[in-house]
Amino acid sequence: MIDADKLKERLGASEHRRILGRCGFDISGERGTDLEGILGPSALGEGDSGNFAVNLEEGLVKDWGSTGYQGDVLDVVQDTQRLDFQEALQWIAEELDLDADALQSENGSTSSSKSTRSAPRGDGRANGRPEMPEASNGLPEPPENPEPVVTHEQVSNWHGRLMGEGEAPRAARQYLVGRAVTEGTMRAAHIGLAHSPGDNRAEWWIMIPIPRRDLEEAPVVAVKGFGFDPEAGGWKRKDGRKIPRNAGSAAFLNLVDATRDTDSAVVVCEGELDALSAYAQGFHAVSGTAGAGTFNPEWARLIAEMEPAQENGVVVAYDGDEKGRSNAPDTAEALHGAGLEPHVASLPDGKDVNDVLVEGGSTDLHAHLTEAEPYTLPEPELEVSAQTQTEKREESGREYEPFPIGALPDAVEKYVRASTRALGEEMPPAMVGVPTLSVLAGAIGNSAKLRLKKSWTEPATLWSAIVAPSGSTKSPAFSHALRPIYKREAEAKKEYERELADWKAQEDPDPRDKPTRTRFRTGDATPEAVVKILEENPRGVLLARDELGAWIGSFDRYVNGAADLQFWIEVWGGIQASRDRAGEGNTTITDPVVPVTGTIQPGTLKEKLGEIHFDTGFASRLILCQPPTRPKRWTEADVSETVRVIYEKLLQLLYDTPSGMEVGLSPGAKELWIDYYNSANASLEDRPEGPLRAVAAKGITHTARLALVLHRCRQASGEVPTGEDSTAPVTEETMQGALRLGEWLTEETLRVYQDHQLGREALPPIRRFLVNLPERFKTSEALEIAEADDIPERTSKKWLSDLVESGDLDRIRRGHYRKV
Repeated sequence: MIDADKLKERLGASEHRRILGRCGFDISGERGTDLEGILGPSALGEGDSGNFAVNLEEGLVKDWGSTGYQGDVLDVVQDTQRLDFQEALQWIAEELDLDADALQSENGSTSSSKSTRSAPRGDGRANGRPEMPEASNGLPEPPENPEPVVTHEQVSNWHGRLMGEGEAPRAARQYLVGRAVTEGTMRAAHIGLAHSPGDNRAEWWIMIPIPRRDLEEAPVVAVKGFGFDPEAGGWKRKDGRKIPRNAGSAAFLNLVDATRDTDSAVVVCEGELDALSAYAQGFHAVSGTAGAGTFNPEWARLIAEMEPAQENGVVVAYDGDEKGRSNAPDTAEALHGAGLEPHVASLPDGKDVNDVLVEGGSTDLHAHLTEAEPYTLPEPELEVSAQTQTEKREESGREYEPFPIGALPDAVEKYVRASTRALGEEMPPAMVGVPTLSVLAGAIGNSAKLRLKKSWTEPATLWSAIVAPSGSTKSPAFSHALRPIYKREAEAKKEYERELADWKAQEDPDPRDKPTRTRFRTGDATPEAVVKILEENPRGVLLARDELGAWIGSFDRYVNGAADLQFWIEVWGGIQASRDRAGEGNTTITDPVVPVTGTIQPGTLKEKLGEIHFDTGFASRLILCQPPTRPKRWTEADVSETVRVIYEKLLQLLYDTPSGMEVGLSPGAKELWIDYYNSANASLEDRPEGPLRAVAAKGITHTARLALVLHRCRQASGEVPTGEDSTAPVTEETMQGALRLGEWLTEETLRVYQDHQLGREALPPIRRFLVNLPERFKTSEALEIAEADDIPERTSKKWLSDLVESGDLDRIRRGHYRKV
């Protein structure tokens, strides 16, 4: 490792001239050692005019222009070549053809009377170190047996000073706590405080050691230090920037502890303080030490081997600025290449993870992580002509119709409209409105059922899914619908933890008095987990997942997949559900209510929704909605406090309603229901057997359940009278709203089926044959299609006649057909 002081001894005016010229200072032909009006490199922010003063004797530069930049040759090399401190020393030695071996430090550490700033890198290439193999992003691979930059003893000394007495340590600890870094985290990460009374840049330095935890001795391969001002209680700054004191190259800060009781995803942060504060607030966190754009694929491999990443996923949460947002997809791609399915969070403009935690706590960060978009490899852009787009619309036979937002209760409609506007003026309200229907169903739970007649009641259960591609703002929209539930869930968890701590603190706690956790939402879709939650929360629970693909695809993964499907079908119907749990015997839930909502990408939907889902009737119970995607556009709009409070109060009233209520239909509502029921069932007779008919049939049931949801919301918000026992019947107006919503949801689900040709494998053979036929064809073309599917010629000719007879095909003339 090159000693900075030894190197500086070899530098004079001519060496400084050569280095600064190589870095972009226009000093060729300039005479003397004190230069004025010099044009500097664009990397330092210099414009068209030359405002730099250059002292070649000392190797110092200063911009008298707008940037105010100043520093010595080491600063300049780091900032223009995008290198860290030690790499800058190596670069200078090679530029000047100096003997690097003669410049090595004797004790393995880098000494310098003037440690310099480590600037963020650009492409991260380690100039001057060609012997190191490079990763795919141009970064050098970390060495297998790295030399430590400081000893563990030195780290312990720094840490002991930080945790000790004195004005400076107390101020440093207080500052870190104010930045959401707990003292427990300071101890766990061995954060330290260095004292350098002779350094004119800063006397006190907060030091963050970076150990290689994947190696046996955990050598400290890098140190990130920043000047600290005890009097100001914050970082000491120069030209508005923190003053660094760093050692080592870009390294991996690993704050993932599989033994911690947290279900957090692994959060990939841009900076050390981001990762430290995230870890302190209960999250698994990692970070590189050189900022965005320097993530090494080797680190992705390390993350992929972590148990929390495998179980809970990975979210890239870079800063909410141009650099963070442009580099986050590259990091996600590296994680994807390591076998993970990463998400990418979008933090508020100008904010980083630490800002979010300081301003809004762990709840806000959790919300941003929940909104994170799943990363998918970019697909090649294909040109699609206007004619092709028109043909596709004609083939589907259906166009997207606007969501009937006016059918919602007033408080709900205002919340959905405000949330939609907050996402952009062009955002379709269905992106928030459809998941919100399931959220409301979850708030109602088993507190009420709709009695259509003596032998027919319906619960509030609704299963909805937003179908949208990655990058379509589906996750932020989903988060708006779920945000009040996340808030309630977080508050309930804290209350449970307090009660559990009190129970454990008893001398002889009674197991029968052990507190149970109130649940409003779960993301665990296994029957065993759901039964356990329902056992402790018999009122019901909402299953909400940003990506429903894993749940839908889980039923054909194991031997008991069909049994799990049957369990969910029984839960949807409100039928008594039971499950045998290992070591606990059988648990039976007599009145299960588990509404479901989430998002899913079109390709995942087509891949995961298989024959077993259609054969069992599971698929027809899913309400699917695929609103048109719009380009993201910035808006200052947001949900007002008034709208939010009124909506949350409505949810509170729904949750507070005790179980067991039954409501009927008013005479006017009953008349509307009967007319709808008869006409909807009559239209089923015109549909052939298959998935589309099953969807239309379940749409009738969904409409009844929507009537219950709308009714209870209007009762709770005071739009309709409740009666003394809250059992006032559904009004005619409410039923009209339910019919509008129910018909829209059914038609939208059918549109999604047709657009993506869902359920083809579940169709009868003659219907699959029909689907495979083009819009217009000859008999010979139909026979070729049939032959490819091993259908005998005699059978295919009979099917053509049968399809003409059923009205599905029109015989234009002899041997020529078209689909009807």
